[in-house]
Amino acid sequence: METRYLIDNNVLNALRRDHIRTDFFRDYCQVTMDILWEAREHVEQAALARLSRPHTPGLLMRVRDVMETLEAGDTRLIDLYGNKGAADPGLIASILEADDDDANKLLSDSWILATNDQGVADKAAEFGIAVITPIEFAILIDGSHF
Repeated sequence: METRYLIDNNVLNALRRDHIRTDFFRDYCQVTMDILWEAREHVEQAALARLSRPHTPGLLMRVRDVMETLEAGDTRLIDLYGNKGAADPGLIASILEADDDDANKLLSDSWILATNDQGVADKAAEFGIAVITPIEFAILIDGSHF
């Protein structure tokens, strides 16, 4: 059983390059395909591509579950007209799918969502998903070197 981290684009932008190059980041972190697309011009794009979670039918079912919890007119998580948050439901859905995949394992991984988006953090909390901020995450990575 390990703790794994799913990384939002706003966290990637807040981290230093050397954070993304650490063994910790490589071994315990993943990004969704949507976040990979958002970060397509990131200087560490090649490294991030190796950490991407694929889109699957299970993920799409979980995106539906997340979207069903949104009230009409609520744009805190996603605002397609404002071009904001298109990848955000997928972050939560990816962790839910990972939990589904581990449901029959004796020792399953635990997932933490690294984000600086309050709407994402609030929705993650509704689903019982732990959240870590970019600053907390950078401190965690810095401490992993010892």
